Amino acid sequence: MKKTTTLFFLVSLFLNSLSYSQINLGTTIVQHTVVASNLNVPWDMAYGQDGWIWFTELGGNIKRMNPDTYQVQQVFAISDVVLFGFSVGLHSIILHPDFNTNHYLYVHYTYSTTTSKIVRYEYDVANNTLLNPTIILGAIPAGVSHNGSRMVILNDKLFISLGDTYNNSPTAQNLNTVNGKVLRMNLDGSIPTDNPIPGSYIWTWGHRNPQGLCYGNGRLYSSEHGTGANDEVNIIEQNRNYGWPTVEGVCNTGAEITFCTANNVKEPTWSWSPSIAPCGIDLYQNTAIPEWNNSLLVAVLKDKKLIQLKLNDDGSQVVQQNMYLTNVYGRLRDVVAIPDGRIFICTSNRDYAGSPIAADDRIIELKNQALGTNNPEENKTKIYPVPSDNVLNIDSDGSISFVVLTNGEGKEVYSAKYTTSIDVSKLAAGVYYLQLLNTEKRLVDKRKIVIK
Repeated sequence: MKKTTTLFFLVSLFLNSLSYSQINLGTTIVQHTVVASNLNVPWDMAYGQDGWIWFTELGGNIKRMNPDTYQVQQVFAISDVVLFGFSVGLHSIILHPDFNTNHYLYVHYTYSTTTSKIVRYEYDVANNTLLNPTIILGAIPAGVSHNGSRMVILNDKLFISLGDTYNNSPTAQNLNTVNGKVLRMNLDGSIPTDNPIPGSYIWTWGHRNPQGLCYGNGRLYSSEHGTGANDEVNIIEQNRNYGWPTVEGVCNTGAEITFCTANNVKEPTWSWSPSIAPCGIDLYQNTAIPEWNNSLLVAVLKDKKLIQLKLNDDGSQVVQQNMYLTNVYGRLRDVVAIPDGRIFICTSNRDYAGSPIAADDRIIELKNQALGTNNPEENKTKIYPVPSDNVLNIDSDGSISFVVLTNGEGKEVYSAKYTTSIDVSKLAAGVYYLQLLNTEKRLVDKRKIVIK
């Protein structure tokens, strides 16, 4: 038998060193735990098809974290990132929906004091680095702030939110520029033929500084910074004007009402006054934390908190707001929910406006204390025996089409169409991760597997 005593001892020491705190939701206790520290302004987080959480750091680092072991790996440092102004540098990241096959990921960053670009990289699995940078969209005007920057991929289209570059608010209404807009493009950077404005990337306009973007309920949601008031959550609808700089928040002054009527302005579904600086958002659709199911989770910078916006059944309206973690971790830059029901948030205390402690910046995990790491509704596939030494059996309910097995460093050791058994006799002892994918190669479930 292969020995794993030392491995389990080291994992136990690490887990025992974590500091736990709780949020009491009544029937559910949400445990929040710092799982990564000493980071340098993590900006954006994206959960990948490979089962890792990828994230950017403002200065140009691309890293990834294993959400089960909390191991953080440096993957790549972009050499031409330019830092200037108010937290301007490497911003958003998104992984291709078929990442496990083509290994593509996309990043947006400033490469001069006046320009930014979207670049596609290819992940080199064997060497854990990035290769073959390809500019998808270059020469995007940039400013000292208000560069927006969140990305979503829906089917074969990439959406990105861009701000007005801080000192040029009229650009948000100028349809000859891309700033103050949400853009839609093909994954090779070309303009889709079915965009609302022929020959243009523009999907929506009239945005000030949209720093959150996520999809769910058949809707694209965005968070946006206002001035001293009227921070917004918007539902992004194609070919709509969102009002800035003439309109802030809802259309409720004489001038705003006139402009809104004449320009088909879409009002926010939620707003805050005074401003709180909402940043990254994600839609939580999971019964692991039932009180948060079908809610937008909003990371907040200025007011240093996590906000839950409970949605109605079809996701068209906010029906309740709740606030958590106020002044516990400082400025919160982004939030991401992963398929097993856990949530991860990252801090932004080492940016221009933060007051960092020695451990900053950090990533914090939130989970239902009673459920551990897995959502019971996703555990319909039976895997046995665990631990295993020869054959790993997989009994699927029909939702699984592909299986991928990676080692503790995230390197793929097995990948095939679904089969009822996997020969693991030649694998070294240790902890592995079994990813169960559907017909579209999207992650359905992920299990920790011990090979002895």
